[in-house]
Amino acid sequence: MLANMPITYPIVFNSNGRFPQLLKLSAAIAGLGLAWTFRQPVFDMVSVISDREAVAATLDQLGIFAPLLLSFVLILQVIVAAIPGHALIISGGFAFGFFPALALSLTATVIGSQISFALARRAGRPLIERLAPVELLDKWSAISAEKGLLFFLFAFMIPVFPADIMNFIAGFSALSARRFFIANLIGRMPGVIILTAVGSYGLHIPPIAWVGVAIAAVAILILWRVVFVKMGDK
Repeated sequence: MLANMPITYPIVFNSNGRFPQLLKLSAAIAGLGLAWTFRQPVFDMVSVISDREAVAATLDQLGIFAPLLLSFVLILQVIVAAIPGHALIISGGFAFGFFPALALSLTATVIGSQISFALARRAGRPLIERLAPVELLDKWSAISAEKGLLFFLFAFMIPVFPADIMNFIAGFSALSARRFFIANLIGRMPGVIILTAVGSYGLHIPPIAWVGVAIAAVAILILWRVVFVKMGDK
């Protein structure tokens, strides 16, 4: 009797099947739909991106959709290296207050960096050269050759490095996506905290906070020299 019963197998979607491709296509269509829906506010925000009050006014007009728009533009500015992001983070602090803006800006910036990393890793230089200056890609590729997690962590912390370009450089390297995420999250955190605080409080940040920032900056520079100049990044 058991021999005559039909045998059933669990449904398994492998990475080469249609389901993952349909999922990716659906996500791409949703993203394009979102970009089209908010195309005018995005253009307005990009056009006034260096003006904190103007960006905040644009966000204020959108009500509950403002955080979504700011997140979208922050992700976009990380991928398209020509768009400055500092003014956006400051504007977010001005519009939403310190803690909500910090969570939003850090999340969006990290997501944008991971997308840039994945684009470089999967698509290679031909696509990335359309998003970033070739001379900068060549320069920092040579400097960061065979570097690891610590190098990219400091690259996000220290303003000398073009942070958005370093996303692509990391994608060209042998660094794993998981290790890049660690460098990305920890490395970007200090800068996002400072810029959000400036947007939220202006230049009236408590003196003790500025002292802490200065001490942290000096410590980072000293550690940079010890780890990379003297010992090397193994």
